[in-house]
Amino acid sequence: MKDIYCSKVFLPGLALGLALLLTMQGLGSMMDELAVASVSEDCGKWKVSFNWSDMDEYESSVSHGDSASGKTAIATDALTLVSAADKAKVLKVSVIMYSKDDASLINQSSLRILANGTLAKSKVCKEINVTERVVDGQSGIVASGLKCPMNEPVYVVVYPVEYHMDRPGGILESTAVGLVLSTYGQEVTERFIKSVKIVQIN
Repeated sequence: MKDIYCSKVFLPGLALGLALLLTMQGLGSMMDELAVASVSEDCGKWKVSFNWSDMDEYESSVSHGDSASGKTAIATDALTLVSAADKAKVLKVSVIMYSKDDASLINQSSLRILANGTLAKSKVCKEINVTERVVDGQSGIVASGLKCPMNEPVYVVVYPVEYHMDRPGGILESTAVGLVLSTYGQEVTERFIKSVKIVQIN
């Protein structure tokens, strides 16, 4: 009789426990989804949109630089996101604008050279991995490696961005490259890469 009584008490308890567990898992999934929001930041001529965790606050800044390569003028608008909790976590989005329409600047070979050069400037020295990947509908390059001497991960993404210039003679098609440099972890960086959109607004 005691065993039967225990079984009658145990089974409803087990069912209730399973129901609570499934409910908590469902709430956990909802919380994970709710914790990620779409964010937009203005960056010079551009608007940068991406998905970001509400739990990871950041400080943002915008900069602009001008340079030249031969007869080609180069302008760069950059958006920098720095983690409020850990200043070593930085995600920088640069849009490199060229003063001419030149397909050779955005072919896979040129993008690969740019990605490797960015890793080298970031003092990445080992476990270097470079692959082709579609980013925001464009064929680009994703590179990663470990920065020496502390073995911090660094991620670099480069891909073409649609760009035009306003001139007295009208709007001219030109060439631009989006470059993402991240020292955030893989999860944050991957979420950013999958969701990033860079759109010209000026």
